[in-house]
Amino acid sequence: MSSQIISINISKKKTTFITISSLIIFLLSIFFWKQNSIEVNFLVFHNFVYQHETIHHLFSMISHYGMSCIVFTYTVLLFLWVQKNDQTEYGILFFYILLCFATASIFGDILKEIINRARPVIELGGKILNTKVSESPAFPSGHATKVMALALPFVVMAPNSIKLNKLLKIVVLAIGLLVSYSRIALQRHYLSDVFGGIAIALAFTIIMVFVINRLNIKMQLNKDKLMMMNKRLRFVFLALTVVLTML
Repeated sequence: MSSQIISINISKKKTTFITISSLIIFLLSIFFWKQNSIEVNFLVFHNFVYQHETIHHLFSMISHYGMSCIVFTYTVLLFLWVQKNDQTEYGILFFYILLCFATASIFGDILKEIINRARPVIELGGKILNTKVSESPAFPSGHATKVMALALPFVVMAPNSIKLNKLLKIVVLAIGLLVSYSRIALQRHYLSDVFGGIAIALAFTIIMVFVINRLNIKMQLNKDKLMMMNKRLRFVFLALTVVLTML
């Protein structure tokens, strides 16, 4: 049995870049919130989405199935990778992705309840065409937080030594950004809500590197234990794909 503890590594340069990006995006979120006229005009502009059935259907599909598409991609990678019995390429990546998704989602949902910002449909009912009232508060956007917490860890940590990963990074990031934008296009969230969600996802992409390495030491996670864990994670991601599709 291999006794070497598995860890996830990130360079200081990458850590600094992501941390600064998170801070800048969060400050932009506050700026747009304070400059309310920009957000209102941007939402009103998207009335055209509800005036064209095809466009509305497209954004609805992206919003609904974007996250499950990303998780399904990871599920396929996990099944293929574990089957090859090779720990050198992906390592702890999928455990890291799952923890980023779970912790960022919980934090974002708690923050929603604390801030308790009203949805655009409540404040702008006479100006926008969306009429669907959500039970949850607006800030931060749950979809933006969750989908970017799924996409960003893979973009940041997936090994470039695998050629397919370069394409997959572009795909999952594009899906994440499209899902985030769809929340504005469907007039469910303000621009600041979406920026806030992305900032949280970026922050947890860094925070969870340190958390997971601490966990690995406590769990004494070596290659043999990692193989066992990832065999189970295949089915966790498969179940998550189904759940996200049905929500």
